[in-house]
Amino acid sequence: MAYTSNSELESLADELYEASADDDFILAELLRQLPKETAVRLCTSDLTNALQTYIYAFEEEPEIDIYELLLLQPSSMISRGIKIGNVELAEIVFGFDKKSNLFFIGIWNGEKFLKAFSGPGAYREAVKSAKELCA
Repeated sequence: MAYTSNSELESLADELYEASADDDFILAELLRQLPKETAVRLCTSDLTNALQTYIYAFEEEPEIDIYELLLLQPSSMISRGIKIGNVELAEIVFGFDKKSNLFFIGIWNGEKFLKAFSGPGAYREAVKSAKELCA
């Protein structure tokens, strides 16, 4: 089913929260079972938080300081990028690329993204790469 209206998305979010018993890992699995377009709409809206989207996108729980930061951010902020850390002279940013429809962890040098990673292990790869690129 295609969820076209905001009220349909809100109803779906409520159903997912109930089915997951507010467990973010179960929620992420349920999101992965949806059509990608629907999951992305939920994960870039105010109906989920950035932590839930991180777990959906990268299939892992972030470090505790990132966990706490993302828990307080609505997922709608991801489209603008959420700074989740610093490595050397670079910022590590959790974002969403609308063109490729992809969540990423990117290395920002203050002017441009130097590199971006997606999927499991993206954060670790970004930190490792930032140390090499910005040392």
